Amino acid sequence: MDAIKYLIAGADPVGQHADVPDPARVLQGILSRPEVFEDRVPIDVPTLKERRGRRAKVAGVMAVAAAAVTTGVLLAINLGPLATVPSPAATSTAEALPTSTASRPSTPTPGPSVTPQPEPAASTAASSIPPADDWLTYTSADGKVSFDHPQEWKVVPSPGSPEYPALALDVQDREGKNIASLHFGASGGIGGACNAPVPYEVLDSLELPLPYNAAASDVIAPRFAYRALIEPGRVTASYGITSSAAGKNGRTCMFYNVVSGPAESTLYSFADNFQVSAGGSRSTNTKIFSSLDEARAYMLSPEYINAKRMITSLQIRSGQ
Repeated sequence: MDAIKYLIAGADPVGQHADVPDPARVLQGILSRPEVFEDRVPIDVPTLKERRGRRAKVAGVMAVAAAAVTTGVLLAINLGPLATVPSPAATSTAEALPTSTASRPSTPTPGPSVTPQPEPAASTAASSIPPADDWLTYTSADGKVSFDHPQEWKVVPSPGSPEYPALALDVQDREGKNIASLHFGASGGIGGACNAPVPYEVLDSLELPLPYNAAASDVIAPRFAYRALIEPGRVTASYGITSSAAGKNGRTCMFYNVVSGPAESTLYSFADNFQVSAGGSRSTNTKIFSSLDEARAYMLSPEYINAKRMITSLQIRSGQ
């Protein structure tokens, strides 16, 4: 028992036989020993110095990238969007390459020359008549009839019949060509021989506020009309005021530029021709064209435009 008791007593740190070291000595021994440190790591594991070098390199690359991004943003803000370089124009494939095997000449081949073509005779004649700028108003002595006309056109009395006193006038252009004739007052009847009917076409029409006899046979409201007879080899056309249709079912042998008026003027007219017949005419003022297209083209001429404006300005003060 003494041996066991002795062993227990020797293992007890707080027992009376414990050999407790002096703390001051221990601390002095630690501080007085030389510091020994060896950095022994495996070959594939980087050292602390290498890791610090890598971090420095990564930090430098990130700083350069950030500076480049900042510079690009500032340039975009100050200079605006960069202009894109236009792509080269596409080569047209519409022209086929020559199939000949001969070599091309070194000098360029001149292109085809364009020779001005003369205008049609009708257009040339129309362009020689300038549109009217200044207009005058003609008024009859009794004040019943008035119309406007270009200043350069002349209003001259036309010979009438002593049996039928009436206002009879011719309107001529500056060259003396008769543009239209006006008749208002007493008049005789109308008639005329009729040849074989031909097709006709109304090329222009404008209803007018003129007095007329609504009870007359086959009457229509007064209007300005430009009508054409389509004859073999030619087109006969005429313009003026009328209150009757040219024909029926698109065919006729003649038509009249006449209005069935009030009692003081049972028939009155303001037109280039009073009566137009297929195969002939009573007036040289009737227009003869080679085709219907040419007759339509005449509507664009200053002569037609001014004549229409003049005729449609007609005012009749009936009953005064």
